[in-house]
Amino acid sequence: MNEVTLWNFILKTISSNKKAVLLVVAESSNSSPGRQRFKMVIAENAEQFGTIGGGIMEKDMVEYALDLLFGNESRLIKKLHHTDKTKFEKSGMICGGYQTIIFSVIDKSQTTLVENILTSIKEKQNNELIITPQTIEYRAVDRILPVFFTYKSDEDWEYRENIGLPLIAYIAGGGHVGLAVSRVMKALGFYVVVFDHREDVFTIEQNNFADEIIITRYEEIGKRIIESERSYIIIVTPMHAGDKDTLKSVIDKKVKYIGMMGSRSKIKNIFDALLADGIDGELLQRVHTPIGIEIEAETPEEIAISIAAEIIKVKNN
Repeated sequence: MNEVTLWNFILKTISSNKKAVLLVVAESSNSSPGRQRFKMVIAENAEQFGTIGGGIMEKDMVEYALDLLFGNESRLIKKLHHTDKTKFEKSGMICGGYQTIIFSVIDKSQTTLVENILTSIKEKQNNELIITPQTIEYRAVDRILPVFFTYKSDEDWEYRENIGLPLIAYIAGGGHVGLAVSRVMKALGFYVVVFDHREDVFTIEQNNFADEIIITRYEEIGKRIIESERSYIIIVTPMHAGDKDTLKSVIDKKVKYIGMMGSRSKIKNIFDALLADGIDGELLQRVHTPIGIEIEAETPEEIAISIAAEIIKVKNN
């Protein structure tokens, strides 16, 4: 889900004096097609963006959201079960599990709130979205917390989610693999930052997927990293020394993922050199290397997909 596109869609809608309904999957089971944090927006002219899981369930929830907008419904929460053998409300799907969807009607009076969300995302600030049956708020917090949802009744529930600091893919190396990884990670909704020590490489000039391209020495990369559970570091520099310098500069950073490309002999050589430099061996154990899920990848595009698959697994676990 691209949060920037979603909130821009909301801003465009309410700026034209139209209302919109924000649908959020507040909780879900593992087998549910809609996962926690999934979002969808329905405008009163039936335009929509995003997804809460698809299928007949999503179609029904779009119709319900429109009924909310036009005053034909008032309930702001739906607890749906994906089975035909339940005494609870059915989603129309039979994949098993459940998901809870909350609804929030947004109009022009909340323009400042939506603008603040977009500004904080642009500036990579960490803030928290809070939705209750009565209100939708957005305020600063000092740390990233797990998504929080509590339910007492249809009239008494609360949903909290950190929004503002995006998922960030830090890619060390702007060559063919770095370009391919940029493309895939951007498609997955990550904010993409590429580092390289070269300015005149054509793969950097062709990289229209990166949000930032920073020309710097690899040993300086650690100073540019935002430490958070939403930061992922991908080391695919064009040379052995670049990998070593990058890894040394980021190894102690509090991030969700560090992965490094290379053969097993190259990795052993780099690890031995870092141990000789005094790096704690326990820190090296957190590095995903050889990077990516093993799919016998050969081309830069295949390598990028294997890296993305590993990051998705880490993120969703």
